[in-house]
Amino acid sequence: GYPHYNIKKLDDNKWVIELALAGFSKKDIDIEVKDNVMIINGELTGEEKDYVYKGISSRKFSKSFTLAEFTECESATMENGILSIVLEKNIPEDKKPQKVKIK
Repeated sequence: GYPHYNIKKLDDNKWVIELALAGFSKKDIDIEVKDNVMIINGELTGEEKDYVYKGISSRKFSKSFTLAEFTECESATMENGILSIVLEKNIPEDKKPQKVKIK
């Protein structure tokens, strides 16, 4: 599927999704998280050029990722045609496993 992407594990509770989006800018991309699903939409805006050859795709896309419970989008950056989205799992204290001391 287009666009191509990587998922890197940074630590036990943090990941980064990298999408290859050559030709796109920040204003061409929309990221939305709802009900544990992150949806990334992209559409190039601007005038069409008179290409002799066009090998870099610029089509409209929608990519979705199902997020684990308590996973939040920490940040998103766009650099050198790569959209990087950092995700972090933040489990509330009352949901974490607790040790019970035997007396």
